[in-house]
Amino acid sequence: MAALACLLPGCRPSPAVDLTPPSVPADRTVVTLNGEAISLDEFDSEFRMMQIHYSAVSEGDMRSIKRRLFEQVLNRRLLLQEARKIGLTMSQAQAVDTLKGALKDMPEDFGVLLKARGVNQDAWKRRILQEALARKVVDREVNSRVHILPEEVEEYYWSHLSDYWQPAAVHLRHLVVQRKSDLAKVLQSLKKGEEFGKVASVFSLDPERGQGGDWGFMDLDRLSPAYLKVLSGLKPGEISKPLKDNFGYHLFQLLDRRPRRMQPFEEVKGSIHDSLLKEEQDHRFDEWMEDLKKKSTIKVNQEMAPVIGVTLEGMSEE
Repeated sequence: MAALACLLPGCRPSPAVDLTPPSVPADRTVVTLNGEAISLDEFDSEFRMMQIHYSAVSEGDMRSIKRRLFEQVLNRRLLLQEARKIGLTMSQAQAVDTLKGALKDMPEDFGVLLKARGVNQDAWKRRILQEALARKVVDREVNSRVHILPEEVEEYYWSHLSDYWQPAAVHLRHLVVQRKSDLAKVLQSLKKGEEFGKVASVFSLDPERGQGGDWGFMDLDRLSPAYLKVLSGLKPGEISKPLKDNFGYHLFQLLDRRPRRMQPFEEVKGSIHDSLLKEEQDHRFDEWMEDLKKKSTIKVNQEMAPVIGVTLEGMSEE
């Protein structure tokens, strides 16, 4: 990607990034939101960016995708209008950090992918920054006002006790080979004292070979009777006898056993709090956005609506 020093076309070093939408000619306007035009070019750019993450989809799916895309663009513009209303901005330094963070999750040839889809890099940068500013608005106006009390967390725990039973489980490493000659090589390596994980990474056909065959903790009720039989009596660190089935020859190393138990409140209260907080934040956000839309004037250009896959039900026409 191009250097990030100048983030948007025509920008100059300044305390804040200007994310004010550009003016749009009437013949390129798809929607006006509180008198502010959203262009066909913006929807086209959004659609092209979306296509990077989708392979072939059916016509029915595409209509649904376009509708969701329309809602996303509309919601983001509403949030940006709200940001201007409350005086929330983004500094140049914050913008640079935001773009750097976004690029970390992208492949090295992301710039090539954008170009192949006909997406302008500045349009991509603008969207990333707009999304970041929109999140700041939501954090300030919604998320920061949601609080979960300790007694709510405890009440949830005691009313959902059955969710916190952990079945008995074993922590395993697994190795599988198809040929008996390979099994002999494996057994010889283990006999020489080589670590099970290292041997598994060399010989095993298991998908987890890259992790040394580590399966993590597996609930006993998810393991076949044949597996349970070869694991019975093993102590942590011990390796099972070979087990042959239709997939090949299996070996297991038992790393640990975990008995069936009830997770104590202290162990799970953090995750319960976070889950309740997220649920309430999402609920409040939906209500808040619905209120913003009710207070807004949204006009869809009837001639443009089919192009972006939007029906005019419940909306005004220009």
